[in-house]
Amino acid sequence: MRYSILILILVLTLGFAGIAKAQFNVISTEVNLELIPENPNPNEIVQASISSYGTNLNAATITWVVNGKTQKSGVGEKSINFTVGDIGTKTSLNVIIQTVDGEMIERSISINPSSVDLIWQSTGFVPPFYKGKTLFSHQNNLTVIAIPHIISATTELSAKSLIYTWKKDGTVMDYASGYGKNSFTFQGSLISRPIKIEVVVSSPSSNTTAYAHTTITPIEPDVLIYKKDPLYGIEFQKALSGAFNIDSLSEINVIAMPFFFGVTDAKSSDLTYKWSINGKPIGNAQDTTTQVFRRKEGVSGSSNISVSIENSDKILQYAGGGFKLVFNGQTQSSI
Repeated sequence: MRYSILILILVLTLGFAGIAKAQFNVISTEVNLELIPENPNPNEIVQASISSYGTNLNAATITWVVNGKTQKSGVGEKSINFTVGDIGTKTSLNVIIQTVDGEMIERSISINPSSVDLIWQSTGFVPPFYKGKTLFSHQNNLTVIAIPHIISATTELSAKSLIYTWKKDGTVMDYASGYGKNSFTFQGSLISRPIKIEVVVSSPSSNTTAYAHTTITPIEPDVLIYKKDPLYGIEFQKALSGAFNIDSLSEINVIAMPFFFGVTDAKSSDLTYKWSINGKPIGNAQDTTTQVFRRKEGVSGSSNISVSIENSDKILQYAGGGFKLVFNGQTQSSI
């Protein structure tokens, strides 16, 4: 009797173990659904594809359904292209797979297209009344600002209520990433090459993300020379280039103006000005931004006036410029 009880207990134990093992081994076939791009912009064409190591998708019957309507169906149809809706409009994607073994597998995803605008601004000197953008010169500071457009429940979310992940040349910038951090500031490196900036913006309250990227190429700084009139001041409306005829003047006062150097003042102690006439240096202090050239009586000809500017604090910042000064009417003014 005792042996019978032991045998019964052993049989029940092995039976339950077998059932548990059988239940544990029942695993649904894994199928991966991938979108390219992963975070589509509004009205963008998206490619969806599936892959699996657990079943032969090439032999399976695959049906793609977009917003409740069948768009594609057939054997081995592992991908589809479709267009998502406008911002704030969700697009539902379903894929139904019937394997050769009779297994039915379904994967679905809801796409809420969002977008991010990236704008950037750089430090650097530009003269008064300059109407353009301060361009990014080597080694200057650069700030990239993300302006997201993510809609939740018909309302566009505030930029400061979202989470930002910044990347620079493929590397995540942890110190710049986080909640509400919609701007990223860094200094250009000594290696002069294009910089790729990426940002992923996500909403903590909804499963919505947006992505944007831009490539910013550093430029060489520049120097332009302007005529400085005793009455009207610096004539920023026209830079001196080519040939300038001085016949109508007894002298001309010119000023060199740096563009995009990493300073806040044209007379910064970091800048060195080197003037020359016909290739010969003019002995001036390094911060001399202006020069006066006089016409000599009875002398005709021309002189090549040039100036170079160097930034001692940023070794990649260098620029040069010049013009030809013509006297006694040999050449007409060309500015």
